[in-house]
Amino acid sequence: MNIISKISTPIKKLILNSSTCSEARFTKEAKKIPYKKDMLVNSYNSNLEGGVEPPVFLTYCKELMIEKLLDQAEYSFDNVLVINNPFKISPLSALIVFNTERECMVEYTIKGQSGAKDYVKCDKLLTRRHRVPVLGLYENSFNDVTLRLLDSNGAQIDNKKIKIKTPALKSPVHNCVKITSSKQPFSGGFMFVSGGYRGGVYAFDTKGNIRFALNRIPQYYGVYLFDDGRFLFPEKNMRIPAYGNAHTVITHDMDMLGRVYKTYYQKKGMHHWAIEKEPSGNIFGLSSSMSDTYMENSIVEVDRKTGETIYELSMNDLFDDTYKTRNDWAHINSIDYIPAEDAVVVSMRNVHTIAKIDLKKREIIWLLAKPKFYKNTNVEDKVLKPVGDIAWFFQQHGIQIVHDETDNDPNTLRIMLFDNHTANRRPVKWFDKVEKSNVMFFRIDEVNRTVTQEQCFQTPLSITRSNSEYDAKNRLVKAMCAHFKPPIDGYSAKIYEYNYDTKECINEISCVTDFFTAHTFDFNIEDMAKPIVSDGKVIVGSLVPPYKADKKPDELSSAAAMPYEVKEALKFRRYGDLLQIYSVDHDLEKIYLYNDDDVYIQDFTNTTQPLKVFKTQTYYVNMPLMDIPSGSYKIAVQYLSKTYTTDYYIDFTKRAEIE
Repeated sequence: MNIISKISTPIKKLILNSSTCSEARFTKEAKKIPYKKDMLVNSYNSNLEGGVEPPVFLTYCKELMIEKLLDQAEYSFDNVLVINNPFKISPLSALIVFNTERECMVEYTIKGQSGAKDYVKCDKLLTRRHRVPVLGLYENSFNDVTLRLLDSNGAQIDNKKIKIKTPALKSPVHNCVKITSSKQPFSGGFMFVSGGYRGGVYAFDTKGNIRFALNRIPQYYGVYLFDDGRFLFPEKNMRIPAYGNAHTVITHDMDMLGRVYKTYYQKKGMHHWAIEKEPSGNIFGLSSSMSDTYMENSIVEVDRKTGETIYELSMNDLFDDTYKTRNDWAHINSIDYIPAEDAVVVSMRNVHTIAKIDLKKREIIWLLAKPKFYKNTNVEDKVLKPVGDIAWFFQQHGIQIVHDETDNDPNTLRIMLFDNHTANRRPVKWFDKVEKSNVMFFRIDEVNRTVTQEQCFQTPLSITRSNSEYDAKNRLVKAMCAHFKPPIDGYSAKIYEYNYDTKECINEISCVTDFFTAHTFDFNIEDMAKPIVSDGKVIVGSLVPPYKADKKPDELSSAAAMPYEVKEALKFRRYGDLLQIYSVDHDLEKIYLYNDDDVYIQDFTNTTQPLKVFKTQTYYVNMPLMDIPSGSYKIAVQYLSKTYTTDYYIDFTKRAEIE
């Protein structure tokens, strides 16, 4: 397998006082890297049109190459190596590599531009081997960066200045943010934005300057940002057909430098939202039952190390059939976790409901919704009793538990949500038809089972998606209005910042493109400065495997050669140890891998597409090849109910583990 075909070229001429390293030499050295046999599983020959290696392999190879450069100690502080966008995913990043004779820390300062303050970060690890991740660079710019060596007491040993050139970003990220109005400095440092139908992944500073971006577009739910600055990146075009929206089955655990720690295969896929159960712990995500015709109705826990789903709970098991009138009747879109209780709070958009659920007992603790909605249902007694006036929410997103150190009542839970305030998916008589959205705060007395509305911040109507944040220390609220339709003043999304107590809007930021979520964050330089060490396989989890047919199917025996128009409609390729075929949703029904003795079939006919809105989706479906026995196989497909042979083959006769 050709895992590395190209390694980043260090910036030449644009780095003051730095050495250069030719592309040819870097690639030559990289090819000498000893691959571990637990990294790669299969080796085979094929005439498939393209071969793509998962980015986790490229990460592993580059990490070893960087460590080798440090072993050789040929770069010093007077002669540093600067690699721009080292992992080819994060174009506003750089990695500086060098050795020092004594142990020290490295601090860097990026000179501010366009009114922004200087940005200072320090890796506090005392070491002689320095790999300095530089994040927060400005796009299309010669960034002035000052490096400082510090001793254990923080005293400066040495310093130098360099310039790092960054490229101009492309749409939809380039020049996509404007500070519309500001009464005081925007709080929180950087704002991380992702998702949406036209949006990418980017971050901007308090002056609206783009300071981070990915050059790859994830699934339109965006990436799932974790507290430690890493995130889960869902592949946009690698999905599984379902009764509705086809969900991503391949995700990457990634950091802001673009390094991939692990790649996860998930049989049922994931959608909308994912969080860490605990720091660096297992992942709570949202999935679908898939054993029936219902979608977006399940909570799953994924083992962070093995990638396997170790817990699953379907909302179908908790509610009666009263509202199961559509495939995505529940439509869970966000989740938050309460470790002390092993409980979650979830938002179910299409029933205008927030639910707290005991995961161990697999039962509802309480429901927040208009009591009338659940009258005469099996969960009527779970609904909280309103106290005072409640302005009800409709098709909400972004449920979060509010953590406020001033509130120490153990019997009280405070939550916040973004009320999109539309009711087209589940019309109800009490919908007031007010064309405004809201950020809402609720206080729940879990002993007396009552709910009180604390605050409500009205915003322009954001019809879908969106989220909110609360800064308890500074008493500030951010409303991330992710989807205006039609746009407002030419902008598809806006972020508003409010004073929690006075409700005054103190900042307004406009975004050209829509998004799914936005979060305040800062770069975790200390973690990104550490080398990635594999703790076993780096591609984990599993996809639905092919099955072996008892005999050669009749449709395969009578299959016709694939005509030109079908060849044009399908794209074949290898992705690591997967056979992938690109097609319109549900048009490709089966994949056959066959020879004179055996037939293996990947069958996608267990679901149908009842919704026209999703029928136009195009993506790669996957056939895992890891467990196919040694041999040479031809490839055939069933497409729009007709079976065709192809000219493609896969030959496993020389399969071997790579040492």
